[in-house]
Amino acid sequence: MKIFFSGAKAGFTLVELLVIVMILGILSSIALPQYRRSVERARVAEAQTLLRSIYDACERLAWENNMSSCGDAVKNDVVNFRKLDITVKGTFNGNASVLTTENFAYEFGGNTVWAQAKRGDYVGAIITFDGRQFTCTDSIHPAPNACTVWGAANWNEE
Repeated sequence: MKIFFSGAKAGFTLVELLVIVMILGILSSIALPQYRRSVERARVAEAQTLLRSIYDACERLAWENNMSSCGDAVKNDVVNFRKLDITVKGTFNGNASVLTTENFAYEFGGNTVWAQAKRGDYVGAIITFDGRQFTCTDSIHPAPNACTVWGAANWNEE
């Protein structure tokens, strides 16, 4: 028995290619927002770690200067980022009261250390740490919903 070929070349039709492109588009529209959310949460986790380290270093500096807390050291102008016993990759303003890293600007405020987002979708949102708990403020325009995306509701659960 002989088999004859009609001469048609094997390949994909235009409709098949369009279906594949549509499927890839749908998958990417689902995956991209989740990826961005993961990137934001990673930035915030880095900020939380650094806030805790800065606060602990401030407490050590206060103790070395016979003060009761980091807040007392801040009030008495004893503390700035250059005096802390930690090394942080970033730049300081003139008097070293503000530390700027790639994603956040860190500063002391009363009894807290705070970080303000300076990059990403939530520029202006603030994370504070008072030695016990983290708090998030995202009402600053244009950073709505930053605390929700960052997962702030679960920060202080034990």
